[in-house]
Amino acid sequence: MSDKPINDLHIIQRLRSQIEQLENLEKRINTLEQERSTLTHTTECLQAELIRHQQIKADWEWFFENSLDLLCIAALDGYFKRVNPAFAATLGFTQNELLAKPITELIHPDDLEITVQALQGLGSGQDCINFENRYIDNQGQWHWLSWRCPALSENTSQLYAIARDVTDYKRSAAEIMYQATHDPLTDLYNRAAFDNELNNCLLRAQRHPTNHVALLLIDLDDFKQVNDSYGHQTGDQLLQALAQRFKNMQRKNDFVCRLGGDEFAWLAEANNIIAVEALLARILKELQKPVPLEKVTLKVSCSIGASLFPNLAQDAKTLFHQADGSMYQIKRSGKGGCFIYHSSIDA
Repeated sequence: MSDKPINDLHIIQRLRSQIEQLENLEKRINTLEQERSTLTHTTECLQAELIRHQQIKADWEWFFENSLDLLCIAALDGYFKRVNPAFAATLGFTQNELLAKPITELIHPDDLEITVQALQGLGSGQDCINFENRYIDNQGQWHWLSWRCPALSENTSQLYAIARDVTDYKRSAAEIMYQATHDPLTDLYNRAAFDNELNNCLLRAQRHPTNHVALLLIDLDDFKQVNDSYGHQTGDQLLQALAQRFKNMQRKNDFVCRLGGDEFAWLAEANNIIAVEALLARILKELQKPVPLEKVTLKVSCSIGASLFPNLAQDAKTLFHQADGSMYQIKRSGKGGCFIYHSSIDA
């Protein structure tokens, strides 16, 4: 009996095993090809992402180096980690010099407390917007900087801030405010500033009953004759000289202004009539001294009317009316003196 069928079956089984191995190998190859394709795609994506991040970094570096705003990165230890060229140029230091200085050495002493408060706000999650403080430059001049800085996030070891130098704006605003509140001839406060200060003085006095406010209205006698005899230039010089005397005489909390023409106002703390009389005596004594001017030396006379809040008047309008009436009482009685309001002048 022949065993050939058995051999054929063996061959068939071996072929089937080889075919299965080939199929498995083909599957493995396909799997590897898919993995290679996936890796290639992943690599391409990573390369694209790397290029994107490199471009973002390059854009950031360009922006940081070329921004006209003042940019900085500061560590929580009180030192700058980076400052941009605009920051260094504004203060006149090199970038390395700024990195070596404690930030507190650059900030105006009067602004340190509010700066610390702003930093504490950043630490508690509050953005810093339009915060202003002063930084010193390498010439010892102070620059007003206006800051914007996002709040610190958790686990943050540094802060990012942007600032602008607003010194010129502050200077212009101060000049505009000065012009709006000062008399250009005498450099004293003007009528608008007086009206505001008078109301503020009375409000403070109302909050503190021990505070009293004296109002003195000072009017030069026969000032028109000075202009007529010596000219308006001499008249202006006289007003300027008297204004300077007022400035030299006034105390820390006194407020002196030119109401207009040859009339001045003086606000002062005075707890009683005796204090008002003492102030009036000082002013009259000073004004009795000759006034040397460019072309002539003049002796001046003035009439001063006074009233006291709340002793004699209970509001600004009445206080002014009483002082004004007292001044004209002196004018009517011969000029050259002072008068503290008394109800008899209203009769």
